[in-house]
Amino acid sequence: MTRQWIPAGWGLLLLVMVTAGCRSGGSKDEPLDDAGPAVADAGPGEADGGSDAGVDPLACEKQQGVCAGARRAWVDGAYEQECTGRSYGTAYEAAETRCDGLDNDCDGVTDPEVRSRVTRLDAPSFASNASSFKTAHGVFMTVASLDEVRILRLDSELVLQATTRVPMPWRRTGGTPEALYRTQLVRTANGLALYYSTVARNQGAPLRAYLVPLDDLGAPIPLAEGGLVEYPLLDRSLDNESTRVATSPTGDRLVILWRSGSPQSLPLEVMGTVTDVQGQVLTAPKVLFKGERNISPRLASVIWLRNGEVLAAMIDVRHGNLDEVVRLRRFDANLDPIGEERSFETPAQFPAMPLLVDLGSTRGGPLESPVLVMRMAGAPDWTRRIQVVQNLFQGGVPEDWAVTPPPHVAWFGALADEGVLRLGWLSYYKDFSAPSPGGNINLGWSGRLSTLDEGHAQVERFAESEPLSLSGYSQWVLMEKLEPRRMGALYMTATTDGTFLDAVRYCTP
Repeated sequence: MTRQWIPAGWGLLLLVMVTAGCRSGGSKDEPLDDAGPAVADAGPGEADGGSDAGVDPLACEKQQGVCAGARRAWVDGAYEQECTGRSYGTAYEAAETRCDGLDNDCDGVTDPEVRSRVTRLDAPSFASNASSFKTAHGVFMTVASLDEVRILRLDSELVLQATTRVPMPWRRTGGTPEALYRTQLVRTANGLALYYSTVARNQGAPLRAYLVPLDDLGAPIPLAEGGLVEYPLLDRSLDNESTRVATSPTGDRLVILWRSGSPQSLPLEVMGTVTDVQGQVLTAPKVLFKGERNISPRLASVIWLRNGEVLAAMIDVRHGNLDEVVRLRRFDANLDPIGEERSFETPAQFPAMPLLVDLGSTRGGPLESPVLVMRMAGAPDWTRRIQVVQNLFQGGVPEDWAVTPPPHVAWFGALADEGVLRLGWLSYYKDFSAPSPGGNINLGWSGRLSTLDEGHAQVERFAESEPLSLSGYSQWVLMEKLEPRRMGALYMTATTDGTFLDAVRYCTP
């Protein structure tokens, strides 16, 4: 090796250069460490390698929820000018979508409800024609008009995806126009189907019922020669009342209930029949609840239990509207009565509107899981209450679950969610001393939407907003489970600008 001597002046200069190079130490893109001690990147975001050169990163714009304490991440050789998920961390969302008990979008609200407008309706939809059903292909809902049923398909965010139409028979055949009286989406062994019943346009006889199979997207099945697949289920030449329907656990049979007779053609009785999904009669029509003198029976609710039994609820209204009696009875698959009947008295001034719900196997056997939901009001204060009766066949009694103070009236819906009962209701009121908007008597109602999850307190939705503008026909709430821990409720609002289908999505406890 050959020794080389460097003059003293040049050696000093070289020493300074080497020392400076050692102090820079990092990548060539980083700033020099001329501002104090080095610090870490201060945030869970991904950097692209290298340090932040000793400059304390500035705090991010958002500092609530999962963003608390977040500082700007070092990205591509610089700190983020506006913080993103790299700075805020993997739990951050620009718009919150998760039901995880965290404030993911850092706005100070945890698991917020999301309110939306689904679509404009051509006309108000009655409770008897409002029905929903969720499948793997979306949330389906019926909207009825004079001559057709529209089936809306919504996604998991309750955004309208498509609309299909089922024209009524008189539209398809040119027959005598009738009146659509009830629609309901049901699940059969062949998939989703539309059940509907009709009476004469003057609300008289005959009473007819049909089943229309639907494809996966909610459209009727077309026939090669034109028209659509449809099965007649019921044809009662002397009856003219609404109906109720339920499908068997296997989806291959339907039980249909209706009221027979009229005040001019006694007796008034609740009857039932069982058919297969193509309308073949399996159990001929028979009387389920006999009428009594000075009592007017009304239909209420029917479900098919997991053990093959049918559970029906009906209402006896005493003449003079003194009070009502809600009656429950079990029947076998041939509609023969089983066991003892149960009954609950309620005031007729505030109809009970009883609804049967089966909470499923997680709540016990087939006779343990059904519950009855109904309205109640009584002296002295006449506070409106929503009550639930559990253990229907073991002496269960009505329990108050929710309260709606007078003069508001509650119209509720219910859903069984993996053994948990969830309720939603509109409580509405109208000041009849004030003029109706636009002179329309069905406008001018206002109210609130509330929900309740079993074991938790009731929650008033949009509590800080103005009351909802409702129609006199806003007498229903449809509930569906959209995702784990996320529910959806559909309801109808109305103003002088029109009638609308609105929705709210919210997280469950």
